[in-house]
Amino acid sequence: MKAKGTLKKHFKRTRFLAKTLASSPAVLFIYTPLAVAQTAAGVAVPFATGRFIDALVGCAARENARPPAAGGTTVALAAFAVLAALMLARTALAPILQRLVLARARDVELKLQNKIVAAVVRFHPARLAVIPDGELVAKLLRDASAAAGFVRGLYPRLLAALATMFAAAAALYSRSAALAVAFAVFIPFAIIAFAPFARRFAASSRDVRMKSDGAFSALFDFFRSLTFLRTLDAAGRFAGTPCDALAALKERNSSLDSLAVAFGAFLGALLAVGEVAVLGVAGAFAAKGEIPVGDVVAYQMLFLAAAQSIQSVIALLPEAASLRESVDSLCEVLSREPADGGEKPGAVETLEFRNVSFAWPGAGRPVVKDFSAVFRAGRIYALAGANGAGKTTLLKLASNALKPQEGDVFVNGKPVESLDDAAFRRSFGIVFQDSLLVTGTVRDNITLRDTTFTGYEIKKAIAASGLEDVVKRLPDGLDTRLGLQGQSLSGGEMQRLAVARALIRDPDVLVLDEATNHLDAAARKAFAEMLRKLAKNRIVLVVSHDESIMDLCDEKIFCQIPQ
Repeated sequence: MKAKGTLKKHFKRTRFLAKTLASSPAVLFIYTPLAVAQTAAGVAVPFATGRFIDALVGCAARENARPPAAGGTTVALAAFAVLAALMLARTALAPILQRLVLARARDVELKLQNKIVAAVVRFHPARLAVIPDGELVAKLLRDASAAAGFVRGLYPRLLAALATMFAAAAALYSRSAALAVAFAVFIPFAIIAFAPFARRFAASSRDVRMKSDGAFSALFDFFRSLTFLRTLDAAGRFAGTPCDALAALKERNSSLDSLAVAFGAFLGALLAVGEVAVLGVAGAFAAKGEIPVGDVVAYQMLFLAAAQSIQSVIALLPEAASLRESVDSLCEVLSREPADGGEKPGAVETLEFRNVSFAWPGAGRPVVKDFSAVFRAGRIYALAGANGAGKTTLLKLASNALKPQEGDVFVNGKPVESLDDAAFRRSFGIVFQDSLLVTGTVRDNITLRDTTFTGYEIKKAIAASGLEDVVKRLPDGLDTRLGLQGQSLSGGEMQRLAVARALIRDPDVLVLDEATNHLDAAARKAFAEMLRKLAKNRIVLVVSHDESIMDLCDEKIFCQIPQ
């Protein structure tokens, strides 16, 4: 089973990398043949060098002959012209190919980042709730860049290495079968010798990835709360958390660096031994007159090119291990979400919890345990209980933003899993105690950029939420832009805006979690009057510490802290 799972992962990675390459056709259809041509020119250089040396030796022999032989200079010039043309062609192609592949890699990176954003947008809220924000940012920046690095670096080097290896091996065989056999033996020996390094790089790269995710999350959380911490002069006491995460990442990276240094030293030693051996054998053949002197240089250059191609492939091990981790990380995000489907819920008339329990991953105890209740349209329900009794969690379970580990939630007598999830969520209007506002206009925050809402519907929601006076005093009314988290609005004004956002959807279920926290006395009184009007044909779920609001509810349901 483990082998089958490993094989499936390898297939998944290979398919991902193939799709990544295919997403940039210019790399496949323009870069690849040009890169192979450049490699062929590079492999031809040793032959041209050998011919040029032999031509020079021949020239010297003709000059020393009595009488001197004619034509030697012409042969040498022709050999030199061929050698120069090959070297110039190889050099001229290099920047063209590099620019092409870099531009395409940037395109691939942007495409991947857009795919990640699109995938995250489709995530079920329950899945989003358990993924740290910093980890998602790491996938967008670190892992997308690493995958683009495959197009930018690994693929070109792998292509050049393989092309050089086969071309050099063929060239060696055409000149000396013995050297070709030696080269053929050298390849599996090098692969076997470096197999242990491959396993260690894979393990170390995974450690680095996990520590990197932890560092991203720690930094993200720290900087998100930094303004608040600085206000209380407490930032220094919390700075240790991201610093410790960075130190742990540094330790893992240092371990990987040490492995890379040992790997490079071993690889260099292996290459040097092979080069010396070929030079000695070729020199012995030349001394016996069995091969021309130029062939000594040609053999050495060919073997060096071939061995370096193997070295290049093997040298990709550290980057390949890191790439593998990044691909696995991206596949976690890009795996298909279950498509919305199922039955349309219709008007929500009853919402029932049956023995529902929920615990956050890694938590020692459940937040909600064995909870059962039935909520019916036309009534207001108060969820009461001490802090930590799971009231807000119950509201999220009701809207299917979280999924219970045990028990079931039923809508109109049907399991919520059997309903179209997106349609069900649209039947909810939610106001949580932290009024989350998006960067944009007041209109954007009310409609969430849904252009199907009419001006009348917007006006009606504003009136029902008590936001009219606020909109009137804003410089551009509904088109006034709000900064990060509505910095130009007070807490009460942001809360009213959140209520307007919930009401404009004419929801079947209205969820109000501490919705009066930031309202003054007059606004609370108006809110209480509005609440009674809103209950008609709706399920209203309220969490509040305001007794005047709680007293308006038709039924109180007490939540207990699970033991």
